[in-house]
Amino acid sequence: MSDWLSSPLQIALSAMVPVAMALLLFTVESRGPLAPAIQASKGVVAPYFSSVAIVFGLFAALLANDAWQKDGTARYTVQAEADSVHLIAQLARAGGIETVVLPKLKAYVDAASAEDPYSASIGASRGKTGKAYQELLASLTQTSGVDATTRTAMLGGARDLLRAHDDRLYLANDITAPIKWLSILVFGGITQIALLLVHVGNRRALRIAVSLFTVAFSFCLVVVAIFDSPFETILSDEPGATLGLVLKSL
Repeated sequence: MSDWLSSPLQIALSAMVPVAMALLLFTVESRGPLAPAIQASKGVVAPYFSSVAIVFGLFAALLANDAWQKDGTARYTVQAEADSVHLIAQLARAGGIETVVLPKLKAYVDAASAEDPYSASIGASRGKTGKAYQELLASLTQTSGVDATTRTAMLGGARDLLRAHDDRLYLANDITAPIKWLSILVFGGITQIALLLVHVGNRRALRIAVSLFTVAFSFCLVVVAIFDSPFETILSDEPGATLGLVLKSL
């Protein structure tokens, strides 16, 4: 999400949307042109709110599940990349070709750690990483004195390394469809209106109920926004942090 809900400020602002919607409802109910009609109405029965809230809850759960899966996958790809580096290094030592392979492996780790998928220079960074990978692959395939089993295992590790790298970059640029964010705002707003209609005639209860739901609504948006873009928030130091530790161990 490089252009929306990607910075801490934007994430904080996302929490203000339900608050603004609640304040608008309070104004409409008390002072707006519809205030007399709303106050004169009998509202709706309480079970009506439950039906609306269930729809909102189901959609919020689906959106949160998508974000949770994205965060889990992000952590997995970083760890898979690190594990592949470890595997190649161990096999190179076992095969007695670490003097040839390890410098190429370190060059790859350096290049991959420096990649910023949200930078304007990502094309050049990916090119550097790709070149380092090709040199690593050449060292694995062309170095003599390695038995077939060890070479096959190292090449398998190299394939896994490339797959984890590509998956990480894909995930970093995976954007949640704007219609999903719009939908949860719409469903949340409808739920706020339903709460208002259920408590028409009791303004104090109305404001307490809408306010409590609004707090939960805002918190839901913030949590989903954070986990929906893991490489920009909670994993902003990855893969540099994990691959940096790997580099020190080589």
